[in-house]
Amino acid sequence: MHERQLIFESVLPSELDPARFSKPVIDGIEQPLTVTCTNGETIVHNPKESKIAPSIKDDFDDDELLACAENLENVPPEILEKPKKTKERPNNPLFKYRRGVLSVSDLSAQIWCEQQLLYKFLYPFVLNDDGEIKRVDDKPHMLRGTSLHLERELEIQIKISIECKTREDSYGVRLLNMIQGINGILTWDKPNERYITREMPIFGNMYGGKLYFRGIIDEINYDPRTNQLEVVEFKTRASKTAPRPQQTYTHEVQVNIYRTLLDELIQGRVEKSLYFERYNLEPTTPLCDSVRNEYNERGFSNIDTLENAFDLLTKLAFQMPTITTNGAIEYILQTDATWKHRKEFHRDEHHLEQLLLKSEPFWLGTREPEGVDIEDAYKCNWCDYSDICQWREEKANEFARKKQRLN
Repeated sequence: MHERQLIFESVLPSELDPARFSKPVIDGIEQPLTVTCTNGETIVHNPKESKIAPSIKDDFDDDELLACAENLENVPPEILEKPKKTKERPNNPLFKYRRGVLSVSDLSAQIWCEQQLLYKFLYPFVLNDDGEIKRVDDKPHMLRGTSLHLERELEIQIKISIECKTREDSYGVRLLNMIQGINGILTWDKPNERYITREMPIFGNMYGGKLYFRGIIDEINYDPRTNQLEVVEFKTRASKTAPRPQQTYTHEVQVNIYRTLLDELIQGRVEKSLYFERYNLEPTTPLCDSVRNEYNERGFSNIDTLENAFDLLTKLAFQMPTITTNGAIEYILQTDATWKHRKEFHRDEHHLEQLLLKSEPFWLGTREPEGVDIEDAYKCNWCDYSDICQWREEKANEFARKKQRLN
Protein backbone atom coordinates (compact mmCIF):
# COMPACT_ATOMS: atom_id res chain seq x y z
CA MET A 1 0.00 0.00 0.00
CA HIS A 2 1.24 3.50 -0.88
CA GLU A 3 2.31 5.92 1.81
CA ARG A 4 -0.55 8.23 2.76
CA GLN A 5 -0.37 11.58 0.98
CA LEU A 6 -1.07 14.94 2.60
CA ILE A 7 -3.93 17.16 1.42
CA PHE A 8 -4.40 20.64 2.82
CA GLU A 9 -7.53 22.60 3.64
CA SER A 10 -7.69 26.28 4.53
CA VAL A 11 -9.15 27.22 7.91
CA LEU A 12 -10.11 30.79 8.73
CA PRO A 13 -9.57 32.41 12.11
CA SER A 14 -12.35 31.58 14.56
CA GLU A 15 -13.92 35.03 14.39
CA LEU A 16 -14.30 34.68 10.60
CA ASP A 17 -14.84 30.94 10.47
CA PRO A 18 -17.53 30.06 7.89
CA ALA A 19 -17.23 26.33 8.58
CA ARG A 20 -20.89 26.25 9.51
CA PHE A 21 -21.92 26.79 5.88
CA SER A 22 -20.09 23.69 4.67
CA LYS A 23 -21.95 21.31 6.97
CA PRO A 24 -24.88 19.43 5.47
CA VAL A 25 -28.26 20.77 6.58
CA ILE A 26 -31.18 18.41 7.12
CA ASP A 27 -34.53 19.60 8.47
CA GLY A 28 -32.90 22.96 9.18
CA ILE A 29 -30.24 21.40 11.45
CA GLU A 30 -26.53 21.30 10.64
CA GLN A 31 -25.31 17.71 10.37
CA PRO A 32 -21.50 17.59 10.42
CA LEU A 33 -19.83 14.46 9.12
CA THR A 34 -17.79 12.76 11.83
CA VAL A 35 -14.46 11.15 11.01
CA THR A 36 -12.79 8.70 13.40
CA CYS A 37 -9.59 6.71 13.08
CA THR A 38 -9.39 3.23 14.64
CA ASN A 39 -6.36 0.97 14.20
CA GLY A 40 -5.24 3.07 11.26
CA GLU A 41 -8.64 2.78 9.53
CA THR A 42 -10.52 5.97 8.74
CA ILE A 43 -14.30 5.78 9.21
CA VAL A 44 -16.76 8.46 8.07
CA HIS A 45 -20.00 8.55 10.07
CA ASN A 46 -23.16 9.84 8.44
CA PRO A 47 -25.87 11.79 10.24
CA LYS A 48 -28.93 9.79 11.20
CA GLU A 49 -30.33 8.14 8.10
CA SER A 50 -33.88 8.72 9.32
CA LYS A 51 -33.47 12.40 8.48
CA ILE A 52 -32.41 11.72 4.89
CA ALA A 53 -35.13 11.86 2.27
CA PRO A 54 -35.05 9.73 -0.88
CA SER A 55 -32.93 11.05 -3.71
CA ILE A 56 -34.42 12.29 -6.97
CA LYS A 57 -31.32 12.92 -8.97
CA ASP A 58 -29.21 9.80 -9.25
CA ASP A 59 -25.69 11.14 -9.33
CA PHE A 60 -23.54 14.17 -8.64
CA ASP A 61 -19.92 15.23 -8.54
CA ASP A 62 -17.36 17.18 -6.54
CA ASP A 63 -18.15 20.42 -8.33
CA GLU A 64 -21.72 20.22 -7.09
CA LEU A 65 -20.38 19.64 -3.59
CA LEU A 66 -18.09 22.61 -3.99
CA ALA A 67 -20.95 24.81 -5.16
CA CYS A 68 -23.08 23.56 -2.26
CA ALA A 69 -20.29 24.31 0.20
CA GLU A 70 -19.73 27.76 -1.22
CA ASN A 71 -23.08 28.99 0.07
CA LEU A 72 -22.28 32.62 -0.53
CA GLU A 73 -24.94 34.00 1.79
CA ASN A 74 -23.20 32.57 4.84
CA VAL A 75 -19.63 33.48 4.01
CA PRO A 76 -18.39 36.50 5.97
CA PRO A 77 -17.99 39.54 3.70
CA GLU A 78 -14.47 40.10 5.05
CA ILE A 79 -13.41 36.93 3.24
CA LEU A 80 -15.79 36.83 0.28
CA GLU A 81 -15.50 40.41 -0.93
CA LYS A 82 -12.48 42.36 -2.01
CA PRO A 83 -12.57 46.17 -2.24
CA LYS A 84 -14.25 47.09 -5.51
CA LYS A 85 -11.85 47.96 -8.27
CA THR A 86 -12.46 50.74 -10.75
CA LYS A 87 -12.80 48.25 -13.60
CA GLU A 88 -16.49 47.54 -14.11
CA ARG A 89 -17.58 43.94 -14.57
CA PRO A 90 -19.77 43.02 -17.57
CA ASN A 91 -23.46 42.59 -16.80
CA ASN A 92 -23.82 39.08 -18.21
CA PRO A 93 -24.55 35.69 -16.58
CA LEU A 94 -20.84 34.83 -16.38
CA PHE A 95 -20.03 37.78 -14.13
CA LYS A 96 -23.48 38.45 -12.69
CA TYR A 97 -23.97 34.96 -11.29
CA ARG A 98 -20.49 33.40 -11.30
CA ARG A 99 -18.07 36.34 -10.88
CA GLY A 100 -16.20 35.38 -14.01
CA VAL A 101 -15.32 31.79 -13.03
CA LEU A 102 -17.51 28.78 -13.87
CA SER A 103 -17.44 25.44 -12.13
CA VAL A 104 -17.28 22.46 -14.43
CA SER A 105 -20.72 21.43 -13.17
CA ASP A 106 -22.12 24.76 -14.44
CA LEU A 107 -21.44 23.53 -17.96
CA SER A 108 -23.01 20.16 -17.11
CA ALA A 109 -26.11 21.95 -15.80
CA GLN A 110 -26.19 24.02 -18.98
CA ILE A 111 -26.06 20.88 -21.11
CA TRP A 112 -28.88 19.38 -19.03
CA CYS A 113 -31.15 22.43 -19.38
CA GLU A 114 -30.13 26.06 -19.84
CA GLN A 115 -33.53 27.36 -18.83
CA GLN A 116 -33.41 25.47 -15.53
CA LEU A 117 -29.90 26.80 -14.89
CA LEU A 118 -31.09 30.40 -15.30
CA TYR A 119 -34.04 29.78 -12.96
CA LYS A 120 -31.64 28.46 -10.33
CA PHE A 121 -29.77 31.74 -10.49
CA LEU A 122 -32.94 33.84 -10.37
CA TYR A 123 -34.93 31.76 -7.86
CA PRO A 124 -32.55 29.72 -5.66
CA PHE A 125 -35.32 29.05 -3.10
CA VAL A 126 -38.60 27.22 -3.74
CA LEU A 127 -41.49 25.84 -1.68
CA ASN A 128 -41.53 22.07 -1.28
CA ASP A 129 -44.66 19.91 -1.07
CA ASP A 130 -44.91 20.59 2.66
CA GLY A 131 -44.93 24.34 2.14
CA GLU A 132 -41.38 24.74 3.45
CA ILE A 133 -38.83 27.03 1.86
CA LYS A 134 -35.79 25.13 0.60
CA ARG A 135 -32.72 25.92 -1.44
CA VAL A 136 -32.98 24.10 -4.75
CA ASP A 137 -29.46 22.70 -4.51
CA ASP A 138 -29.79 21.51 -0.90
CA LYS A 139 -30.29 17.90 -1.95
CA PRO A 140 -30.16 15.08 0.62
CA HIS A 141 -28.39 12.83 -1.90
CA MET A 142 -25.44 15.21 -1.77
CA LEU A 143 -24.93 14.28 1.88
CA ARG A 144 -24.67 10.58 1.10
CA GLY A 145 -22.33 11.30 -1.77
CA THR A 146 -20.19 13.59 0.36
CA SER A 147 -19.40 10.79 2.78
CA LEU A 148 -18.52 8.38 -0.06
CA HIS A 149 -16.24 10.93 -1.71
CA LEU A 150 -14.61 11.64 1.64
CA GLU A 151 -14.03 7.94 2.27
CA ARG A 152 -12.36 7.58 -1.14
CA GLU A 153 -10.23 10.64 -0.47
CA LEU A 154 -9.10 9.46 2.96
CA GLU A 155 -8.11 6.03 1.62
CA ILE A 156 -4.84 7.54 0.43
CA GLN A 157 -4.70 10.99 2.01
CA ILE A 158 -4.48 12.68 5.39
CA LYS A 159 -6.08 16.10 5.78
CA ILE A 160 -4.08 18.90 7.37
CA SER A 161 -5.71 22.22 8.28
CA ILE A 162 -3.82 25.47 7.63
CA GLU A 163 -5.04 28.69 9.22
CA CYS A 164 -5.51 31.46 6.67
CA LYS A 165 -6.05 35.18 7.07
CA THR A 166 -6.75 36.37 3.53
CA ARG A 167 -8.23 35.07 0.30
CA GLU A 168 -4.70 34.93 -1.09
CA ASP A 169 -3.77 32.56 1.76
CA SER A 170 -6.72 30.32 0.94
CA TYR A 171 -5.76 30.16 -2.74
CA GLY A 172 -2.17 29.53 -1.71
CA VAL A 173 -3.42 26.37 0.01
CA ARG A 174 -5.27 25.30 -3.16
CA LEU A 175 -2.12 25.78 -5.23
CA LEU A 176 -0.15 23.78 -2.65
CA ASN A 177 -2.50 20.83 -3.20
CA MET A 178 -1.89 21.05 -6.95
CA ILE A 179 1.87 21.34 -6.43
CA GLN A 180 1.87 18.31 -4.11
CA GLY A 181 -0.04 16.18 -6.61
CA ILE A 182 2.16 17.08 -9.58
CA ASN A 183 5.39 16.79 -7.59
CA GLY A 184 4.28 13.33 -6.45
CA ILE A 185 4.13 12.20 -10.08
CA LEU A 186 7.51 13.77 -10.89
CA THR A 187 9.25 12.10 -7.95
CA TRP A 188 7.53 8.68 -8.18
CA ASP A 189 10.24 6.03 -7.97
CA LYS A 190 8.29 2.76 -8.29
CA PRO A 191 8.44 1.85 -11.99
CA ASN A 192 5.99 -1.05 -11.70
CA GLU A 193 3.27 0.68 -9.69
CA ARG A 194 0.77 3.39 -10.48
CA TYR A 195 0.90 6.70 -8.66
CA ILE A 196 -2.53 7.98 -7.58
CA THR A 197 -3.53 11.40 -6.29
CA ARG A 198 -7.07 12.55 -5.50
CA GLU A 199 -9.03 15.76 -5.06
CA MET A 200 -6.71 17.99 -7.06
CA PRO A 201 -7.98 21.50 -7.89
CA ILE A 202 -7.73 22.63 -11.49
CA PHE A 203 -8.50 25.85 -13.38
CA GLY A 204 -8.06 27.60 -16.71
CA ASN A 205 -9.71 28.66 -19.96
CA MET A 206 -9.67 26.06 -22.68
CA TYR A 207 -8.51 26.77 -26.23
CA GLY A 208 -8.05 30.44 -25.34
CA GLY A 209 -11.82 30.88 -24.97
CA LYS A 210 -13.68 33.48 -22.93
CA LEU A 211 -14.99 31.03 -20.31
CA TYR A 212 -12.79 30.40 -17.26
CA PHE A 213 -13.34 27.17 -15.32
CA ARG A 214 -12.50 25.78 -11.91
CA GLY A 215 -13.03 22.27 -10.60
CA ILE A 216 -11.72 19.39 -8.52
CA ILE A 217 -10.37 16.29 -10.26
CA ASP A 218 -11.47 13.23 -8.28
CA GLU A 219 -8.47 11.13 -9.26
CA ILE A 220 -5.36 11.33 -11.42
CA ASN A 221 -3.29 8.19 -11.80
CA TYR A 222 0.02 7.85 -13.56
CA ASP A 223 1.28 4.55 -14.95
CA PRO A 224 5.09 4.72 -15.38
CA ARG A 225 5.05 1.49 -17.41
CA THR A 226 3.07 3.11 -20.21
CA ASN A 227 3.86 6.75 -19.39
CA GLN A 228 0.12 7.50 -19.38
CA LEU A 229 -2.02 9.74 -17.20
CA GLU A 230 -5.67 8.94 -16.53
CA VAL A 231 -8.34 11.29 -15.17
CA VAL A 232 -11.10 9.51 -13.22
CA GLU A 233 -14.43 10.99 -12.11
CA PHE A 234 -16.39 9.35 -9.27
CA LYS A 235 -20.19 9.33 -9.44
CA THR A 236 -22.59 7.90 -6.89
CA ARG A 237 -25.77 6.10 -7.91
CA ALA A 238 -28.94 5.54 -5.95
CA SER A 239 -29.55 2.29 -7.87
CA LYS A 240 -27.70 -0.20 -10.07
CA THR A 241 -29.61 0.91 -13.15
CA ALA A 242 -27.48 2.37 -15.91
CA PRO A 243 -27.47 6.16 -16.23
CA ARG A 244 -29.47 7.62 -19.10
CA PRO A 245 -27.38 8.39 -22.18
CA GLN A 246 -27.79 12.13 -21.56
CA GLN A 247 -26.41 11.72 -18.02
CA THR A 248 -23.46 9.68 -19.25
CA TYR A 249 -22.83 12.30 -21.90
CA THR A 250 -22.56 15.13 -19.34
CA HIS A 251 -20.22 12.97 -17.22
CA GLU A 252 -17.92 12.38 -20.20
CA VAL A 253 -17.92 16.10 -20.95
CA GLN A 254 -16.82 16.80 -17.38
CA VAL A 255 -13.93 14.36 -17.59
CA ASN A 256 -12.86 15.78 -20.94
CA ILE A 257 -12.88 19.30 -19.50
CA TYR A 258 -10.67 18.15 -16.62
CA ARG A 259 -8.31 16.42 -19.04
CA THR A 260 -8.08 19.49 -21.23
CA LEU A 261 -7.51 21.86 -18.30
CA LEU A 262 -4.78 19.57 -16.97
CA ASP A 263 -3.16 19.26 -20.40
CA GLU A 264 -3.10 23.03 -20.89
CA LEU A 265 -1.47 23.43 -17.48
CA ILE A 266 1.17 20.82 -18.43
CA GLN A 267 1.77 22.51 -21.78
CA GLY A 268 2.24 25.96 -20.20
CA ARG A 269 -0.93 27.48 -21.64
CA VAL A 270 -2.34 28.85 -18.36
CA GLU A 271 -2.11 32.64 -18.35
CA LYS A 272 -0.98 34.01 -14.99
CA SER A 273 -2.50 37.47 -15.31
CA LEU A 274 -5.90 36.01 -16.25
CA TYR A 275 -5.84 33.73 -13.19
CA PHE A 276 -5.37 36.66 -10.82
CA GLU A 277 -7.88 38.80 -12.70
CA ARG A 278 -10.68 36.22 -12.74
CA TYR A 279 -10.25 35.27 -9.08
CA ASN A 280 -9.76 38.93 -8.07
CA LEU A 281 -6.51 38.14 -6.24
CA GLU A 282 -3.43 40.24 -5.49
CA PRO A 283 -0.33 38.36 -6.72
CA THR A 284 2.17 40.16 -4.48
CA THR A 285 0.24 40.11 -1.18
CA PRO A 286 2.48 38.32 1.36
CA LEU A 287 1.19 34.91 2.43
CA CYS A 288 0.67 34.44 6.16
CA ASP A 289 3.27 32.59 8.24
CA SER A 290 1.24 29.37 8.50
CA VAL A 291 0.93 29.01 4.72
CA ARG A 292 4.58 29.93 4.05
CA ASN A 293 5.73 27.49 6.73
CA GLU A 294 3.72 24.66 5.15
CA TYR A 295 5.39 25.28 1.79
CA ASN A 296 8.80 25.23 3.49
CA GLU A 297 8.04 21.99 5.34
CA ARG A 298 7.12 20.32 2.03
CA GLY A 299 10.46 21.35 0.53
CA PHE A 300 9.25 24.37 -1.45
CA SER A 301 11.30 27.34 -0.27
CA ASN A 302 10.99 31.07 -1.04
CA ILE A 303 7.22 30.90 -1.54
CA ASP A 304 6.29 34.26 -0.02
CA THR A 305 3.43 35.34 -2.29
CA LEU A 306 0.66 33.75 -4.32
CA GLU A 307 2.57 34.70 -7.46
CA ASN A 308 5.57 32.67 -6.22
CA ALA A 309 3.26 29.68 -5.68
CA PHE A 310 1.71 30.06 -9.15
CA ASP A 311 5.15 30.23 -10.79
CA LEU A 312 6.24 27.07 -8.95
CA LEU A 313 3.09 25.25 -10.05
CA THR A 314 3.57 26.07 -13.73
CA LYS A 315 7.27 25.21 -13.56
CA LEU A 316 6.57 21.75 -12.10
CA ALA A 317 3.64 21.10 -14.45
CA PHE A 318 5.83 21.85 -17.46
CA GLN A 319 8.17 19.04 -16.32
CA MET A 320 5.39 16.43 -16.46
CA PRO A 321 6.38 13.43 -18.60
CA THR A 322 3.13 13.20 -20.52
CA ILE A 323 -0.28 14.72 -21.11
CA THR A 324 -3.48 12.89 -20.22
CA THR A 325 -4.37 10.08 -22.57
CA ASN A 326 -7.21 8.27 -20.83
CA GLY A 327 -10.46 9.16 -19.09
CA ALA A 328 -12.85 7.08 -17.00
CA ILE A 329 -15.99 7.33 -14.88
CA GLU A 330 -16.47 5.11 -11.83
CA TYR A 331 -20.05 4.71 -10.66
CA ILE A 332 -20.43 3.80 -6.97
CA LEU A 333 -23.64 2.62 -5.32
CA GLN A 334 -24.71 4.95 -2.49
CA THR A 335 -25.92 2.09 -0.32
CA ASP A 336 -23.01 -0.25 -1.07
CA ALA A 337 -19.64 1.33 -1.88
CA THR A 338 -18.25 -2.08 -2.90
CA TRP A 339 -20.49 -2.04 -6.00
CA LYS A 340 -18.72 -0.23 -8.83
CA HIS A 341 -19.20 0.19 -12.53
CA ARG A 342 -16.37 1.67 -14.60
CA LYS A 343 -16.60 3.22 -18.04
CA GLU A 344 -13.55 4.25 -20.05
CA PHE A 345 -13.70 6.44 -23.14
CA HIS A 346 -11.58 8.46 -25.56
CA ARG A 347 -11.40 12.21 -25.81
CA ASP A 348 -13.25 13.99 -28.59
CA GLU A 349 -11.43 17.32 -28.59
CA HIS A 350 -13.25 18.71 -31.62
CA HIS A 351 -16.63 18.03 -30.04
CA LEU A 352 -15.60 19.69 -26.77
CA GLU A 353 -14.37 22.78 -28.60
CA GLN A 354 -17.64 23.03 -30.53
CA LEU A 355 -19.63 22.58 -27.31
CA LEU A 356 -17.77 25.48 -25.68
CA LEU A 357 -18.41 27.69 -28.71
CA LYS A 358 -22.11 26.89 -28.44
CA SER A 359 -22.17 27.51 -24.68
CA GLU A 360 -20.26 30.80 -24.66
CA PRO A 361 -23.02 33.11 -26.00
CA PHE A 362 -25.37 32.27 -23.11
CA TRP A 363 -22.75 33.16 -20.49
CA LEU A 364 -21.68 36.28 -22.38
CA GLY A 365 -25.29 37.44 -22.62
CA THR A 366 -25.52 37.43 -26.41
CA ARG A 367 -28.39 34.91 -26.64
CA GLU A 368 -31.36 33.84 -24.54
CA PRO A 369 -31.38 30.50 -22.65
CA GLU A 370 -32.79 27.44 -24.36
CA GLY A 371 -34.78 24.65 -22.75
CA VAL A 372 -34.86 20.96 -23.63
CA ASP A 373 -35.92 19.40 -26.91
CA ILE A 374 -39.07 17.30 -27.03
CA GLU A 375 -37.12 14.02 -26.78
CA ASP A 376 -35.63 15.20 -23.48
CA ALA A 377 -38.91 16.39 -21.97
CA TYR A 378 -38.61 13.69 -19.28
CA LYS A 379 -36.20 16.04 -17.50
CA CYS A 380 -39.11 18.35 -16.73
CA ASN A 381 -40.54 15.71 -14.37
CA TRP A 382 -37.60 16.33 -11.99
CA CYS A 383 -37.52 20.10 -12.34
CA ASP A 384 -38.54 22.44 -9.51
CA TYR A 385 -39.44 25.12 -12.05
CA SER A 386 -41.69 23.19 -14.45
CA ASP A 387 -44.79 25.13 -13.32
CA ILE A 388 -43.30 28.51 -14.24
CA CYS A 389 -41.12 27.50 -17.16
CA GLN A 390 -41.54 29.88 -20.11
CA TRP A 391 -39.79 27.46 -22.44
CA ARG A 392 -42.34 24.73 -21.68
CA GLU A 393 -45.19 27.18 -22.17
CA GLU A 394 -43.83 28.38 -25.51
CA LYS A 395 -43.34 24.80 -26.73
CA ALA A 396 -46.85 23.84 -25.61
CA ASN A 397 -48.32 26.84 -27.47
CA GLU A 398 -46.23 26.00 -30.52
CA PHE A 399 -47.54 22.42 -30.47
CA ALA A 400 -51.12 23.67 -30.07
CA ARG A 401 -50.77 25.97 -33.08
CA LYS A 402 -49.38 23.15 -35.23
CA LYS A 403 -52.24 20.87 -34.16
CA GLN A 404 -54.77 23.58 -34.98
CA ARG A 405 -53.33 24.05 -38.46
CA LEU A 406 -53.48 20.30 -39.11
CA ASN A 407 -57.13 20.21 -38.08
